[in-house]
Amino acid sequence: MAIVPRPPQIAPEKKIRIVLSVLAGEVTIAEAARNEGVAEVSISKWRNEFLDAGKHALTVGRSLLAAGGFRPHLHPRLP
Repeated sequence: MAIVPRPPQIAPEKKIRIVLSVLAGEVTIAEAARNEGVAEVSISKWRNEFLDAGKHALTVGRSLLAAGGFRPHLHPRLP
């Protein structure tokens, strides 16, 4: 039985750029998957995780800021 190697891990910054281009309507999930050589399911999962994290940040962001738990300098903007 042959072992299939796992594809290389994609950097978070690249995942974010892919997701943002999908959300902006620049490419479809299918196009992005073809262009990047990844499964459509992966991009759909990244998009959902990205949106869930955004919802969470908007929900708890103010309480974290008030409690001193949010440190903007630890979360630099992505290029």
